[in-house]
Amino acid sequence: MTELPLASQPAPRPRPASQLRSFSLKLYRITILLLIVWLIRDYYIRIRVQGQAPIELREVKEILPHAESLSVDHSDRMGLFILDQSNQTIGYAIRTSPISDEIIGYCGPTDTLIVFDQKTGKVSGLAIRSSGDTTSHVNDVRANQYFRDRWKEYSWDQIAKLDLERGEIEGVSGATMTSMGLAYAIRHRIRYSQKQEQAVTPFRFEFKDTVLIMFATGACLLTFTRLKRIHWLRKVFKIAAFIYLGFITGDLLAESLFAGWAKYAVPWRQLSGLVLLAGTAILVPWSTRRNVYCQSLCPHGTAQEFLGRLIPHRKKWKIRPDLKRALRWIPGLLLALILIIIFLRLPVDLAELEAFDAYLLTSAGIASIVIAISGLIASLFVPQAYCHFGCPTGTIFEFVRSHGRADHFGKSDFVAGLFLIMALILNQYAEVIQQLLLQ
Repeated sequence: MTELPLASQPAPRPRPASQLRSFSLKLYRITILLLIVWLIRDYYIRIRVQGQAPIELREVKEILPHAESLSVDHSDRMGLFILDQSNQTIGYAIRTSPISDEIIGYCGPTDTLIVFDQKTGKVSGLAIRSSGDTTSHVNDVRANQYFRDRWKEYSWDQIAKLDLERGEIEGVSGATMTSMGLAYAIRHRIRYSQKQEQAVTPFRFEFKDTVLIMFATGACLLTFTRLKRIHWLRKVFKIAAFIYLGFITGDLLAESLFAGWAKYAVPWRQLSGLVLLAGTAILVPWSTRRNVYCQSLCPHGTAQEFLGRLIPHRKKWKIRPDLKRALRWIPGLLLALILIIIFLRLPVDLAELEAFDAYLLTSAGIASIVIAISGLIASLFVPQAYCHFGCPTGTIFEFVRSHGRADHFGKSDFVAGLFLIMALILNQYAEVIQQLLLQ
């Protein structure tokens, strides 16, 4: 039998074990990233729901004795699910502060806890947590059982529809203004949540979104099709992205952008083009092994690439392996610092930790400009110096990037696990750490 020439032999099929390892690592990496984002989101929702004086379990137990734990509701109701020993929801708790703080009774606002029963949907009880009103008036309201029991006749929706102006809730004699201020605050608090739930941000699609989608599509075409062989087209595309993304719109992907989305929401209705660009930057390398954003779209990466060609290769600096390994820790340390800043709510602008804000010439900070210029100068002697040794955003894209059958659990995967543990600790104990720092 004639043996086939080596060049025409079929490529060996990937082993099931290597395929499983590659899939497991891809799943691990995207899960780590999503969990850290969720922990940031959960923390900031908890801050918005609980405010400066968070509802404590002991307060709820006085109304629902079977309450064993509280869980933050991520919906626009902005309350707490009340869970029993079996982790089943038995009620729901909200407070009027800070949403209703502008409603004054006699001389100040009153922060009231309202607890709803899960089975009936009606109020189980309420309690005054604190008040800026006259102490004697507040004590009169606390002591009036009839006033407090009257609320037990109403559900969430019924409270929103209360006609307090026509006396559906009667004030406490001798403390009428304080008690009615409390009633108006409760109604306002629930109406506010209902408006938030019903509000739908209109979908807005502008010319800029079209251009961003075109750039994302173009980067993929220049990466996965025969167009990648047309070198002049790649150069023109990179220059266009450099000018448009860097100087015209400033729509660069950065940690400050991703942190804002994690803390609040992904604005896909208002900034669909930018959201799609971000999705491309994360999902394409995760699924195809090609980092299209860093290679084709990032203005700072393009600037380094073109500057690097000004100096012949023989004059480039050769970095010692041990120093190179040390420098590669810088983006990871920056990511750790960014997590600390986010959770401890430190007064540090995340844009100042990266080079990208420097392209917005009218609003760039000094630190960002210094980082950008330093990176560009370094790129003359070390190819893509900032990309390799200073960019936390690019490090995330590189972390999620698949390496196919050759993939293995490496240092970056171990460090990512440590980041997740760090985020878990900060999510639970950020307030305690803040108090220790203030002492």
